[in-house]
Amino acid sequence: MAKSRSNKTRLAALLGGLLLAAGVHAAAWQEDTTYQVNTVVDYNGKTYSALVTHTAYAGAGWNPASTPTLWKETGTSSATPSPTPTFTAPPVCPIRTPSQYGYWKIIDSVTCATEWVVTGTATPPPTPTPTPTATATPVAGIPAWNAATVYNGGARVSVGSAVYEAKWWTQGNVPGADQWGPWKLVSGTAVTPTPTATATPIVVTPTPSASACPSLPTLMPPPAGYTYEAIKDASGCTIGWKQILIATPTPTATATPTATPSTTPTPSTTPSTGLLPKHVVVGYWHNFDNGSGVMRLKDVPAEYNIINVSFVEGDQAAPKGTAAFVLDKLFNEAEFIADIKLKQSQGTKVLVSLGGANGVIVIDSLEARERFIKTLGDIIAKYGFDGLDLDMENNLTITASDDFRKPVTPQIVNIIAGVKAIKARFGDKFILTMAPEVNYVQGGYGYYGGTWGGYLPIIHGLRDDLNMLHVQHYNTGSINAPDGKIYAQSTIDFQVAMSDMLLSGFNLGGDVSKPFPPLRADQVGFGLPSTAGAAPSGGYLSIADTQKALDCIMKLQNCGTYKPAKAQPDFRGIMTWSINWDSKQAYQFAKSHSAYFAK
Repeated sequence: MAKSRSNKTRLAALLGGLLLAAGVHAAAWQEDTTYQVNTVVDYNGKTYSALVTHTAYAGAGWNPASTPTLWKETGTSSATPSPTPTFTAPPVCPIRTPSQYGYWKIIDSVTCATEWVVTGTATPPPTPTPTPTATATPVAGIPAWNAATVYNGGARVSVGSAVYEAKWWTQGNVPGADQWGPWKLVSGTAVTPTPTATATPIVVTPTPSASACPSLPTLMPPPAGYTYEAIKDASGCTIGWKQILIATPTPTATATPTATPSTTPTPSTTPSTGLLPKHVVVGYWHNFDNGSGVMRLKDVPAEYNIINVSFVEGDQAAPKGTAAFVLDKLFNEAEFIADIKLKQSQGTKVLVSLGGANGVIVIDSLEARERFIKTLGDIIAKYGFDGLDLDMENNLTITASDDFRKPVTPQIVNIIAGVKAIKARFGDKFILTMAPEVNYVQGGYGYYGGTWGGYLPIIHGLRDDLNMLHVQHYNTGSINAPDGKIYAQSTIDFQVAMSDMLLSGFNLGGDVSKPFPPLRADQVGFGLPSTAGAAPSGGYLSIADTQKALDCIMKLQNCGTYKPAKAQPDFRGIMTWSINWDSKQAYQFAKSHSAYFAK
C-alpha cells in the first residue's frame, strides 16, 4: 500500500506542477459529473481538490462548498482561464492519446503508474454517417440469439454462421462476448452480435442515462500503478474494471496472462481454475474464545484447504463504511502475520471474513462505500490475506423494488460495487467466498422480501467473481424446497435439497417469472457445525450422515427422500464453524471429510 500511495502522490505532484507552470484555470464544478481523486475545480470563486473519487449526482447538492468529506478548499480561482497546456508522456510506457472526453492519462515512466485526470470539455466531432451492417443468415434449424429470450442450460442459438450452447440459465448475455460467460461455441467461427450503427453524439460525461442502465454508484477508480479498462454488459453499461497492465512486472515468468492474450485462449467454464483444489474443506478460525478455546493459526491442520479468519467488522466509533480487524490481545501481530505466510507456503488459502453474528457495517452512501473499499482493502494488504469471505448476517434487507438482477437498495448495491473494486485491486488470484444464512438465500423461494432472499442480489451481482458459496445449514430450523416439501436441519435431505436449489436454480417467492439462475457445481458447498456445541440452535449432523449427503449430491448414492435430477461430481466441498470447535475433538471434522474427498 505504501507503494501505491507514493505513486499517486507523485502523479498528483506531476499534474499539479504542470498546471501551475502553465497557469491553468481549473474547470468549473458541474453536477452529474464523475470526479477522480485530486481533481481540481473552480466553484464560486474558489478552487477545490477532490478528496475521493465520486459522482456529483444531479440534485444531490454535493457541491465543493457543502461537502468537506469530498472536497478540500485549495485557494482562490483565477479570473481568466489560461490555455490548456499540452504535454507528452514519457515514451517508456504504453500510452494513449487524450480521449474524446477531455481526459489525459498521466504516466510515471518508472512504474508505469496511470491516472485519468479531467482537463477540459470535449468538443463532439461531426456526426458520422452510419455504415449499414450486414445481417447474417441464422444457421438452418437453430434460432437466432435474442437478448430478451430466457435460455436454459443446453439451449442452442445461432449468431451468423456460429452456433452457441448455453452452459446455464441466461438472459441478455451476448454469445461470444466473454469466454467465461454462459455461452460456449459449438460450431462455426465466433461472432459477436453487432447492433446496427447509429449516429450517437459524444457527450462529456459517459454515465448512461437511468433509462438505459441501472443506477449503480460510481465504481472505485483503478489504484495508482495499474491500468484498467471498463467492462461493459450487453447493453453497453459499465459494470466493472479489467486490469490490463501491471505496474511492476514480475522478473520471472509466471502463469499470469500478459497484456497481449493468446489468439486462441483455452475456453473454460471455471474462471477460478488453479486457485483451489477440486474439493475443499473450509474452516473458520476465530481469535476470540467463545467456549471453544483459541490456538495459533500455524497449528491449524493441513486438512483445512481454506481458513477464514474471523472477523472484520464495521468500526462503530468511526464514520460509516469503516472496516476494522482487531486481533485479540492473546495474540502477537507479528507472529500472526508470520503464521499466515506459513500456512500459505503450505498451500492453504487464508481469507479474512467480513461480518459474523455481531458484525455490522453500514455502506449506505457513496462516501461510506469508498471508505469501505479503502479500509477493508488496507486490512487485506496489511496481513497478506488471499481473499475475502462475506459472512454478513445483519443489515441486509430487500424491498419490492429490488430485482435481484438490478438491486436498488444502497447497502446491497454498494457491497457489490465495493467487493468488485477490492478484487480489482488485488487481481485475478483474489479468492471470494460467501457464507450467508439459509433464510438469506434459499429462504427466497418461499418468500422474497426483507431478509428472505436478501443475499441473492449480492450472489448474482458477484457470481462471475465467486469461488465458493457455502450457506450455513445450521441455526435455521426447517424450510420449504421446490419439491413442495419442508425439510428440517440436521438431516441428510436438508443438505441435499438446499444444495440442489443452488445447483438447479429456483423461483423467487415461487413465481415462475422470477427464476434465480443456478451456480456452477464448483461454486457450491454447504456449511455445518463441527460439533453440537458450535451451533446452539441446532444443525449438527454426524460425519457419517454428512458424507451420505455428499454421496447423494455428487454420485446420486445414499440419498434419502430428496434425490437430485443429476449427480454433481464437481461439487466444491464443505465448510464448518469452526476450526476452534473442531480442535475439541482432535479435528475429526476436517480429517474425516478431507479423507472422503481424497478417495
